[in-house]
Amino acid sequence: DDLVATLTEGGAAHAPLRVGALSTLSRNFQLRFLRPALAAKAELVLSSGSSLSLLRGLEDLALDVVLLTDPPPRDTFPTLVAHRIAEQSVGIHGTAHRLAYGSLADLLSAQPVILPTESSIRTGFDSLVARLGITPRIAATVDDMAMVRLLARSDLGLAITPAVVLADELAQGLLASAPFPLDIIESFYAVTAPRTFPHPLLESLIGPLTDHGDV
Repeated sequence: DDLVATLTEGGAAHAPLRVGALSTLSRNFQLRFLRPALAAKAELVLSSGSSLSLLRGLEDLALDVVLLTDPPPRDTFPTLVAHRIAEQSVGIHGTAHRLAYGSLADLLSAQPVILPTESSIRTGFDSLVARLGITPRIAATVDDMAMVRLLARSDLGLAITPAVVLADELAQGLLASAPFPLDIIESFYAVTAPRTFPHPLLESLIGPLTDHGDV
């Protein structure tokens, strides 16, 4: 199957790199991951979706690598390999007027928040507010980090996300970060399937990143 898939693509040297990414994954992070491929002027085929559909595509050799925030469950996908390529601290980001509070509990009690759907961020946030003994006001729950950016820029509420998602807005001063650590870490994984003929660009994408923590 591996050989047939490779030959069908017309040879690994000229085959497009097929990358699947979780729909909630930061576009900024995806761009950083793909920079070596872009520099090599490689043809890219990008797709997004749920982790289950992407991992099935990886098993069927329809994808070369899948980007996720959690490793695949070992009992369901025993042959897939998860490479932890980065981790990011999750923070609170929004317009400056929403951040003027003296404590984390006061901030989260007073201001609405924008949260991703089911993810390690959501799990960590739910645990945090339970420890603080507060009930946050949720302005929106979304499954797309691009929408998180748009809603935060529109001043709908505070985005609970790694800073990389809002890197441009933070650099331009459109948004700011709260000075309160959340102790929530989001990890990023590049998941591959064992192949006799892997895409030649995979090593250049995964190898350098696995040597570092934050990206």
